[in-house]
Amino acid sequence: MITDPMLFRFTASGPTPEAAFAAFAAQDGTEPHDPFRPRADLSKVTRVTVADSRDRLRADGGFDGPDAGPLSEDDADWLADRLIEDYDPIVRSGAAAVLLRAPGGEPTWIFFGWSARGE
Repeated sequence: MITDPMLFRFTASGPTPEAAFAAFAAQDGTEPHDPFRPRADLSKVTRVTVADSRDRLRADGGFDGPDAGPLSEDDADWLADRLIEDYDPIVRSGAAAVLLRAPGGEPTWIFFGWSARGE
């Protein structure tokens, strides 16, 4: 069995980030193997951590809101990119999540991080 770290990023909704991640991972795990569309093995993720700090966005001058509040999808993508590029501790040990600003319904989260892929 060969395992390589693989980046994943997706959005999912649920009452908590853990519940949203678990539901997405369970559904993703039932998809058939496709050699032309590799996917991270989300079953290897052991923890979901919410990225509450908006310091990077503030430093860039693009955000002046409260920590842990919802972000627009563009802001969430930008923050995820910075955390991934810096190999921030929040994405080293599992999945990181950022709350997205979405109308009504359950909260929506953007998830990103690395997982091992089995061959």
